[in-house]
Amino acid sequence: MRIGIMCHSSVGGSGRIAIGLASELARRGHRLHLFTRNLPNRTWVDYGGAVLHTIGPSDGDQRRPTELFAEWSAFDRRKLLYEIMEVIRIEGLDVLHFHYALPFACICAEVKGRLDGAAPLLVGTLHGTDVSLYGVDRKKGPFLAKAVRDCDCLTTVSFNHARLAQMVFDLPGLPKVIPNFVNLSKYGPRGNKLKEEVATRERVNSNNRPKIVHVSNFRPVKDVCTTIRIFEKLLNRIDAELWLVGEGREMKNVKILVEHKGIESRVRFWGLRKDVDRILSRADVLLMSSVTESFCLAALEAMACGVPVIAPEVGGLPEVVVHGKTGFLFPRNNWPLAADFVFELVSNGKLYRQMAGAAVRHALRFSEREIVSTYEDLYRKGVGAKAKSSRKSQFSKEIHNGYKGSYSR
Repeated sequence: MRIGIMCHSSVGGSGRIAIGLASELARRGHRLHLFTRNLPNRTWVDYGGAVLHTIGPSDGDQRRPTELFAEWSAFDRRKLLYEIMEVIRIEGLDVLHFHYALPFACICAEVKGRLDGAAPLLVGTLHGTDVSLYGVDRKKGPFLAKAVRDCDCLTTVSFNHARLAQMVFDLPGLPKVIPNFVNLSKYGPRGNKLKEEVATRERVNSNNRPKIVHVSNFRPVKDVCTTIRIFEKLLNRIDAELWLVGEGREMKNVKILVEHKGIESRVRFWGLRKDVDRILSRADVLLMSSVTESFCLAALEAMACGVPVIAPEVGGLPEVVVHGKTGFLFPRNNWPLAADFVFELVSNGKLYRQMAGAAVRHALRFSEREIVSTYEDLYRKGVGAKAKSSRKSQFSKEIHNGYKGSYSR
């Protein structure tokens, strides 16, 4: 199958899932074209059937790799549209799949407008702020909604986000839910061995401080300053370390708060890393404090490493973290309760081992192999239905023309 995938080149969840999907589909033998603004900020593996298309920014892109730059210029949108149309002209595409609606849904609408029935199957995956931020924007929202509704197949990463998307974009039905996935050959317990020994290992002991880790792109929606406040409350009860993995626009405020609280000696800034799996496997608890999450890929990757998750009960997080089994969920503004949950985990060895083992087993449900196969099934069914519809439309047109000819005689 000839598949085109569009995504942002930042390190956010939508881009990482899109690139992971593209890599796995190419490995499975599909002819794969990946369309991005510039070189993805993650190792791109060419499996021999994949082609990477970048348009390069028209303004000399100096933005942080953690920033999701969605508001492209008209010139850059035309450049990507031209690149896609050239691929379709030269070798054809069966599927054109975007991850994150802005600006890619609008580009898909352009492809459909130019090719009409000859356009590839148009698939869209909604990931987060494309709905919750841009979808409700007074100027961008109506145009984005129309483009999203023009897709042949629409998916999103959680039922919570599906309901939000249906309301925001006035969709006739819920998008199909296909959750994010994790590469279990990379993310796993120490040694990358997905076995039951995780249930017996000692992650916390009296000789080492518990290591609390936070992983994000430090955007305002992640509210990392609240993570700092929760950690400060924890320090009133137990000596611990906080590991901050990632980079982003809120980092300056986070560092100011850490200094203001006087806890610099207990906070380690790892920066933007490609070996997040190794860091997670050495940590004890993942702590998130997001305002909202459509899914939270960091939580899934942590659980795959046998790391229980403490996170707010918002958005799609309850569909990822099983409260009381793979971690704890707290009301978003209840910081003391979040600190209590962390303390309970790191001070109760039996509970910790139970949750670590349950987290690994739960993550198996989100394996890359299974979720990518779900996308493959969606493509095959969609392409088949589109071809059948096209043949029926052509047949109707021929019958209509035949009747018209007979009548004129």
